Amino acid sequence: MAWTTSNIDQTIRQARPLSELTGQRPEFADIVRIWEDELAPELGARETIRLQTISRAKSRTVLGVFIAAVTLICLIIATGGAGFLFPLSLFIGAVIVGAVSGIDWLKVYRLKSQTKDLVMRAACKPFGFTYDTLHMDLTGIEDFTSLMARGKDLAEMATGTQKGGAKTISTIFGDISVSMSDGSGPLPPTPAYQVLKDAALLPGHSRRKFEDRIEGERAGAKFALVEAKLDTGGKNSRTVFQGILIHIEYPERFSGRTIMARSGWWKRGKGANGLQKVDLISRELDEAFTVYSSDQVEARALLSPDRMERLIALERHFQGGKLRGLFDQGCMTLALEADDQFEAGSVFQPLVDPRRFSSALSELGLVCDLIDGFLTRDWVQGRI
Repeated sequence: MAWTTSNIDQTIRQARPLSELTGQRPEFADIVRIWEDELAPELGARETIRLQTISRAKSRTVLGVFIAAVTLICLIIATGGAGFLFPLSLFIGAVIVGAVSGIDWLKVYRLKSQTKDLVMRAACKPFGFTYDTLHMDLTGIEDFTSLMARGKDLAEMATGTQKGGAKTISTIFGDISVSMSDGSGPLPPTPAYQVLKDAALLPGHSRRKFEDRIEGERAGAKFALVEAKLDTGGKNSRTVFQGILIHIEYPERFSGRTIMARSGWWKRGKGANGLQKVDLISRELDEAFTVYSSDQVEARALLSPDRMERLIALERHFQGGKLRGLFDQGCMTLALEADDQFEAGSVFQPLVDPRRFSSALSELGLVCDLIDGFLTRDWVQGRI
């Protein structure tokens, strides 16, 4: 299911009022002030720009459709209709509409990205986290001339030029080596991608895209979260994974290696050699998840019923599935298939809506609950 504007709007409408969140956790004590004194004024200042930008994009689209229709009618008359192919007419029409309104819709996208960045940075502030949309920097693009001037750089950012061999990248966890042999696109911003790929917990793909990187420290451990989209590429390209990748650094190294995944999706594969199947304490969880480990005792302790509930709650909240992960060398790495998250609402709705902020805070709080549940025994019932 594609993540549409209506899906995003529904998520925002269901967000809890800020007043109800303030007592939920210590980090939320100041969120009403942040909204009233910082975020709401910033969003309010952008509202007029939002209305003007969207209005111009729509009017330019109408103009483009009119010009395309007149052009196609003239071509049909000139060719007598018989030699003018229908698919070609659609292509010519789309090119004309794009040429007339494309830059204006690019500005709408830029406004959406900037709004999302503003809301998510404000939501990360109470937790002490950092946020980056990982979107292309479209600042300064106002017409086709400025677009063409940066066309090559933007194309490289969008498609990626790395392929084959390996690259070393710097992350919050230190420098890591990333294999480029089976995917083109931007370098992964966290170790999660490489760890999961090496364990065959990500499907084969030839293109990758990342956005919404959230980094910080929680319960004394560094963590990074990012959204990923993996495609097969080629003429019949399809998306084989879209979801969240989470990498958490434990204070201590694990004594063994443990792989877990939803039953029915993964049974045993690359990365599980030498591991034995683990029977979980709960029969219900044992049927729902497949687990292999080199240390049976450690695996059962890590995947205790209360901790597994954190994972299931994360899966349920993000309406995701096919949860899987790896516990190895002091790091917990998870993948969860889910549609776009951390969207902060639609740009086609008024910006000054506290539910945008509330929704982002709730999503971040759930990630914190997951980390707290695995790294500490501190847990407040009913948060989810």
